[in-house]
Amino acid sequence: MNVLKGYLQKSTLSLGLVLAVLVAGCGGSDQGRAPILGLPAAELLALAVTPASASVAQGLSQQFVATATYADRTTQDVSATAQWSSAAPATASVNAASGLALGVAGGSAAISASFGGKSAAATLTVLPPALLSITLTPQNPVLQPGATRQLAVTASYADGSSADVSNASVFSAANPAVASSTAGGLVAGVAVGSGQVGASFGGQNATTTVTVANVTLSSIAVTPANASVVVGAGQQFVATATYSDNSTAIISNTAVWSSNAAPVASVNSSGMASGVAVGSANISASAAGKSGSALLTVAASLPTPPAAASLNLGRAASFAVLAGTSITNNSGGTTLISGDVGSPSQTVDPTQAAGYTNYKSGAILSGALADLQVAIADANGRTCDVSFAGGVDLGGLTLPPGVYCYAGAINITGTLTLSGPGVYIFRSALTLDATANAIVALKNGATAADVNWLPVGPTTLGANAVFKGNVLAQAAAITVGDNTTLLNGRVLSAAAVTLRNNQIAK
Repeated sequence: MNVLKGYLQKSTLSLGLVLAVLVAGCGGSDQGRAPILGLPAAELLALAVTPASASVAQGLSQQFVATATYADRTTQDVSATAQWSSAAPATASVNAASGLALGVAGGSAAISASFGGKSAAATLTVLPPALLSITLTPQNPVLQPGATRQLAVTASYADGSSADVSNASVFSAANPAVASSTAGGLVAGVAVGSGQVGASFGGQNATTTVTVANVTLSSIAVTPANASVVVGAGQQFVATATYSDNSTAIISNTAVWSSNAAPVASVNSSGMASGVAVGSANISASAAGKSGSALLTVAASLPTPPAAASLNLGRAASFAVLAGTSITNNSGGTTLISGDVGSPSQTVDPTQAAGYTNYKSGAILSGALADLQVAIADANGRTCDVSFAGGVDLGGLTLPPGVYCYAGAINITGTLTLSGPGVYIFRSALTLDATANAIVALKNGATAADVNWLPVGPTTLGANAVFKGNVLAQAAAITVGDNTTLLNGRVLSAAAVTLRNNQIAK
């Protein structure tokens, strides 16, 4: 009987030891495993984060796992109890309690875990969102022989975003004898007919058909007709072609430029003339057997001419958005206006930066609308430095200060560069239209406060455009496309204004 009793006691003790070891293999603490049934805690030896290296597209997630290794050769998933951090949260963020990382922007970030006095890290590389497609605009443009048109390439990504990738795209012309294309996507009409122009980016392709109209060149005008510079200074000339159907086009980039007195003034292939020595020179542009010229006088010094006066907006100057009838703004959007807002009817009040007011009635609103008309009358009464009988696409051009008058529509495809200090006034007897992703760029002292757009008809600024200057509408609507910005600009109309996720700062 005593023998049996002793055997049972030994068996119970052995079973307890086995259970203690098994339980010890399933638990842990910050200092190692907790003592169970009198056994010592297992020491934490190391911590590892897996996967050691991972890649995700921007906007997607990656789960990391933290694994602890103990002295008794057991391991444990401690992801839920470790403390997680990112060395570059602007590139990749991580949930501090779970190890779930999110790709925020392109680049690499170290994702670290800390537990029980140990730490370990892995690398997460964030890739750009997947490119889905590209589009080429405008589609099916019609050009006159010698005229140019800027093409734009827009990339669409898997995260719903889009971007202008024109400068990074490769352009090609299937029939360059009819329509040629430069590396930057500037298409030129060479001969009557049609041909495809293509663009490729990131493995995606897009095409458009360019038609060169069956018209003949009637004449070429070079403007300004008279200009003066000092030695060493430059003057941009513009060549405008008139065709047999009375249409017009700027051909500055395709005309052949020359100077009849190169020792006095030289001129490059785009019409930029430079004063070399005191004297006078005729600057000519030629194409298809036609030519036009302007006079450039080069002096040692010139009297300072009176500066063209800036437009005085009067009581409208404090407004970034002004509409005589209504403002339509999308609900739940991201529109932010840095300036006063005014209109008697507003669907959704635009969000305004601190310090500005939204006027829906009263003397201030009425006064601003009245002074807007005065400013428009002033701009429309100024003498045209450049006058065209038709419409124009300003994309791809670099223009100096001046008053530009067009009997047709003003279009902007791609980038228009305004260069030099002074007043810019663009008048159109029809509409003002900027394509998606169009850009108005300023350089060499040009300021947005002195850039003014005055269409008689409606204005439409395409999505994601970056526009500069004041759009002043006497009696026509202005539509600002989705996500378009007018930093240093105004949208002022006696009619209606439509906004959608825009940033506008006067």
